[in-house]
Amino acid sequence: MSTLPPDDNDAPDSLYQDRWTVPAGDAGQSGADEPMLPEVQPPSAGFIVQLFLVPAVIVMVIVAVYVLFGRLASGEADWRQLVTDVRSENTHVRWRSALTLAQVLQDDALRKEKGQHLASTPEVATALTEVLTQLLKKTTPSEEEAQQTDYMLKAVGLLDVPEVAVPVLLTAAEGSRDREIRKQALNSLAVICGRAFVDRKTPIQMPELTSRIIEISKESELLSRHQAAYILGTLTAPEAVDRLTAMLEDSDQMTQVNAAVGLARQNSTLGIPVLERLFGQASKWVLDPSAVKNDEQATQHFERVMLVTNGMLAIQNLSPQLDAATRARLLNLVQQCADQARDISVERQWVSTKAALSAP
Repeated sequence: MSTLPPDDNDAPDSLYQDRWTVPAGDAGQSGADEPMLPEVQPPSAGFIVQLFLVPAVIVMVIVAVYVLFGRLASGEADWRQLVTDVRSENTHVRWRSALTLAQVLQDDALRKEKGQHLASTPEVATALTEVLTQLLKKTTPSEEEAQQTDYMLKAVGLLDVPEVAVPVLLTAAEGSRDREIRKQALNSLAVICGRAFVDRKTPIQMPELTSRIIEISKESELLSRHQAAYILGTLTAPEAVDRLTAMLEDSDQMTQVNAAVGLARQNSTLGIPVLERLFGQASKWVLDPSAVKNDEQATQHFERVMLVTNGMLAIQNLSPQLDAATRARLLNLVQQCADQARDISVERQWVSTKAALSAP
């Protein structure tokens, strides 16, 4: 005998209810001591405001405070007060003020004409160089003091008060100093001298600077000779030009090219043979960043690109002085180098160099 399916009306109500919901009529079956679950209510508008809007307001306040103090610390702090605090007897106050003053100086430089021109303010220059001088007196500096020295060397490089900044940087560049300190000191000297020569059109005239850089240019350390050649290219004293001319015969190619570029910066064509040799060799170089596979190749690629682009700039500067035959010869050499290069810096520089050499 077949069994008919139950009629829909005979199905118990519990079949249509959530499996986790206890029917109201069965509450007493699970035990008198078990409490009933509270009825779930939708969240109110006030709760949603508290959940989302209030935290958002708190975050906005925190960001506003951070921005406010960041501006005070980096660009709108009272530099005069900082200069005073740099001379504090408290070591922590002195260093913190020097750090903030250096940051203010950097930010002011980014504002250019809208800034306060703190780079040329003697009080700022004196305050920062005094801190650097004290750090350089440390015979056995701690790791923290070494980091402070490096930072202050870079900060002093932002100054445009040569009579204050140059002497302390020359002290830091003495031969007895740590190699890293010397390197950063020479970098800062190069930056200061470069701005004076290129931006202000007023090369620094300091016999002590010229004589010391000439001495450094004769050292066996290649990096020192490279940096010295650049600095000498921004000095117009006859001794500087004579030394650059001698450096055209240096055994190191980068030193030769830096000397040629330095002479070109002073409108001298004496370095043209060095530049011709450079581009003759560069036509066989693989100037392709995608071909770099390790750190050694990356360093070589960077140095070669720098040599080629700086050499192109030198040729651009000298092109009005060159005769037609020399310009045609250089155009051919540089084009051979540019045709095989896959580096964007070389390709961009080639465009302007080609225009300069092709001009009537």
